Amino acid sequence: MDSVLRDIEREKSKMQADTENLFRHYEKLAGFVRQHLEASTIEWAKLVTSHPGALLLVVETTRVVDESGYASSGESEPIRFSTRQLVSGEAWDQLLHPTYARNVRGSEYHGLTMDDLEDKPRLANVWPEIVETLAGHPVIVFGADYVRQALRTVYQTHLLDDAFCLQNKCKEYYGEFYDLSLEKILGYQAIDKKREELRDSRDRLSMLMMVVRNLAAGMAKKVQEPEPSDEIDDFDSHPF
Repeated sequence: MDSVLRDIEREKSKMQADTENLFRHYEKLAGFVRQHLEASTIEWAKLVTSHPGALLLVVETTRVVDESGYASSGESEPIRFSTRQLVSGEAWDQLLHPTYARNVRGSEYHGLTMDDLEDKPRLANVWPEIVETLAGHPVIVFGADYVRQALRTVYQTHLLDDAFCLQNKCKEYYGEFYDLSLEKILGYQAIDKKREELRDSRDRLSMLMMVVRNLAAGMAKKVQEPEPSDEIDDFDSHPF
């Protein structure tokens, strides 16, 4: 019986040693992957900041609601397109009358009301100009999937299928794949911007340009976290 117990203990020790070795190899591999993602994000940012055609895009949206304020299907539609080229700084801005919505929601995010959009064209009326502005350019969007879905609520198009998602690039760079809001990214880059300063999409484009340039410079993550605010609970609930 004693020999059997010794054999069990010996096998147990071997298994524990194998498990510890496996964890060490995993941590080393994870470190290599982390370094690769960080380096590839820096190279991507360098490329887009030097590309003469690369541009940042912000699409403001509103929930599709009827006259009573009820959402038709939980979808959103575009009410503003704003771009800025990374090299030249050339900007373009287009306000849109909602195609389906009868009221504008999300003013706390984008600062727009129905009065601002009453005399503006609908998406279909300016679609050729939008295509001309975006087609053939490397387009960078924070929250690209959200923007694609909002655009397809009104217009079935593949225009933004190849757009780069800046939020995903930041997730790769900082190694945070589940909870990385725009507010947290600003804190990591020590960009002192208050929420109320980000409502205008043109101001937000300037800030996003700083984010991309800081990635290209390989800026290390700052230790300070952004201070909480009661105004808007979560930037990710309305991606930019």
